[in-house]
Order: sequence, then C-alpha cells, then structure tokens
Amino acid sequence: MKPQSLIISLCALLVFLSSCKEEIPPSTGIYILIDVSEEKFKNPEFVSGNTSSILKLMNLDKEADGFAGGEVRFSLINDISDSKSARVAINPARPGILGENPLVRKDEVERFRTSLESVFEKTVNQAEWGTGESKIYRKVARELNQLRQATFDRKIMIIYSDMLENSRLFSFYKGGWKDRIKGIISSPANAIQEFSEAGAAMPDLSGMEIKMITLRTVENDEMVNLSERLWSAIFSESGATVSFSSGLD
Repeated sequence: MKPQSLIISLCALLVFLSSCKEEIPPSTGIYILIDVSEEKFKNPEFVSGNTSSILKLMNLDKEADGFAGGEVRFSLINDISDSKSARVAINPARPGILGENPLVRKDEVERFRTSLESVFEKTVNQAEWGTGESKIYRKVARELNQLRQATFDRKIMIIYSDMLENSRLFSFYKGGWKDRIKGIISSPANAIQEFSEAGAAMPDLSGMEIKMITLRTVENDEMVNLSERLWSAIFSESGATVSFSSGLD
C-alpha cells in the first residue's frame, strides 16, 4: 500500500473510531437521611428492600447497562443538628468500542452494590435509636446545602422519617402545634426566612429531587398528613421536585 493510501486509511479508521465513541453516562448523587426516632426503620428488611431501589435510581440495577456512576451518602436525623456520614461511590465509565470492558465493569458494579448494602446496614445497626428530639429541618438543610454544591448531574435526597419535627424551630408535639404548622403551610416563604435567621438556611433546590419515605400508623396518621403538606410546601417553595410516599418503588 502506498504511503498516501495508508495515511488515508488511518484517517478513515480514526474517524470511524471517533464516531463509535460514546459519552460518559451522567452521575447521580443520593444523600440519604434516616430518622433514628423511628425504630420501625430498624427492621432488617429495611436495608435489603431499599438497596435495589437506590441502585435503580442510579441506573445501576440489573436491567441497566451498568456504566452510570455516582455516590450514596448516609447520615442520621437525631437530637443534634449534625452527625457523621458514611459514603460509597463508583465512577461512571465510558461504554462502546473505546470504553471499559463490560465484564470488568460488571464486577465493579457488583462490588459497589455489596459496599452499598454493607454501609447501609452498618449505618442502621450502629445508630442510637429512640431519641427524644428530631431536628429534621436543620439536618436536612445542612445536607441539602452540601448536595447543592456537589457536581452530580442528578441530585436526590431520600429521607426516611415521619417528618414530625420536634425542635425549637417548630414541633408537632407541643401545645398549639396545629396552628403553628398550618401557619407554615400557608406562608412557606416567610417560614424559610424565619428558619434561615435562626441558623438553618435552606438553599435553592432547583433541579433537585426530594423523596420522603414514611411509615404511617393509626396514631400518627393525622400528624403525618399535615407533615406532608408542610414539607411539600417548604421544598416546593425552594424549587425542588417533591414526593411523599411509603416506599421508593
């Protein structure tokens, strides 16, 4: 083959390979908060039943191609405004001819799944359950501020809680609680400003998703109904996409 023909062939090959090159899939950041005043979340089936749903949100379940990536971070809602967190992460990988070997990637995803379930289980098992106070707003605001600054393509917060705040900001357990809660629901912007001045600033939540998972009982049903309205009003006012349900599925 003549040198000129060889150069043309090599250029054509490079063009072909470039056209086969696929972009790296988007990353997903999931921040998970678990309310330790709710011992119902201590059930062993809680971890195993939710791990698969978390992987699906990250596009890393068995039906997906497995090239997506991201991070899952776990922390607790308790009687202090802050608590330690644990995280597990996997980098997204490039698919296609020039990308990562699918078999190697499958092993990486499986290791991530194992680590995810292990960290989830450890977080639940080592928690001090049954605290008297639930400083939900402060903890959620703190975590959302950090998630806001992260560089993930998709940002999700999952909160396992009845969302019944019991702190100095407001409480579902003190006298006159219904009027206080209804006042927040009717004017969420004013409430957000008030809480911000008290040191619990809520960031702009545009483009973020917040999923609240609660377990209702006959005893708490009325309060949880109001809780759903309150938190939906606050998070929607701040720009988030909000859902309130009994499970991730």
